Amino acid sequence: MDGDMDGDMDGLDEFQMIATMLDEPPEPGAAATGRRRLTEEIRRPRRRLRRSRWPVLGLAGVAAAAVVGAVLASSGTSPRAPDPVDARPVSAREVLLSAAERAESSPDIGRYWHRRTLATASVEVGPQGGRYRVEQRWVSETWASPDGQVWIADRDAGARPRTAADKAAWERDGRPTGWKGRSGLGGRRLTLAPGPGTVIKARGSRSFAVCDKEMSFTQVRALPTDPAGLRDTIRNAMLHNDDGPVPAEAQTGFVRECLAGLLSDVPAPPKVRAAAYRALAGMPGVKATGPADDGTGRAGVGILIQDRGGAGTRLTIDPKTSFVLAETQEPGGALLPVKGHTLIHLQVGWTDEGPRIPALP
Repeated sequence: MDGDMDGDMDGLDEFQMIATMLDEPPEPGAAATGRRRLTEEIRRPRRRLRRSRWPVLGLAGVAAAAVVGAVLASSGTSPRAPDPVDARPVSAREVLLSAAERAESSPDIGRYWHRRTLATASVEVGPQGGRYRVEQRWVSETWASPDGQVWIADRDAGARPRTAADKAAWERDGRPTGWKGRSGLGGRRLTLAPGPGTVIKARGSRSFAVCDKEMSFTQVRALPTDPAGLRDTIRNAMLHNDDGPVPAEAQTGFVRECLAGLLSDVPAPPKVRAAAYRALAGMPGVKATGPADDGTGRAGVGILIQDRGGAGTRLTIDPKTSFVLAETQEPGGALLPVKGHTLIHLQVGWTDEGPRIPALP
């Protein structure tokens, strides 16, 4: 049974953009690649405040969501929940330097660097006078081997009512299992049923975007391990990136975002991640916002990396493990609860388990 759906969405603007460019539904491999690129666009630094760009290349995931990071030992074990976070006030510098110490001792062995993410986007559906929201969910995984090979897997995990109130409204609507898209998704159908999933092998050796510069696995692993050297390398990548010049007034914020991207987006070795944390700790525009929740019940400390105009990125970090638990793009103005563009890292680290269709969350 289908219900009604319109274009009032949180975090799905990019999907609407893609839908309007397609005359018919894409092939499975193309859909996976498109969602992967959308996620990279969310993660990429913004050169001009409040404007987004299409990426050249990206590596993981899906548009929209909150982040749960945890390391995998070489056995491929699942991550544990972070320990409770001390509620005492802490500075951004304290959080980042503590995370740097933990990062240096994180595991760095296995056949593949692996990242598993869950992304969500909220869509308003239902009849007039009885509107409610459902969350469309996607699971995405990336495997990168030391010889430079990269595989990307993607799966639609199906929609579900967003909150208890949304579930009650959905039940009043007759418990529809799908919604016919109108303007919001270019006519494409949204369903509760999950999709079959795809796995594709990336082409080329430069599969990682660092500060808008395409890098290979080897180049990422060879980044400097001291904060000053890493900042200099990032600045050089920014000035000679693949997307053109960055305006002078946006360069400091751009570098901050680039450093944040090294924390969980690419297979940076432990000492490079530690250097990224220390470099961020010494930069302006980075502040702690107190105890935070990643949207799944995991506790951490909020770190806001903010531009002069108020836009920026909010991270939720577990300083006891060094992992980014949540990441959200802030639109500017007053600080808002985690919502909109969020990306959840279910697993990040090294594993011996190879590429496969993603399991449902």
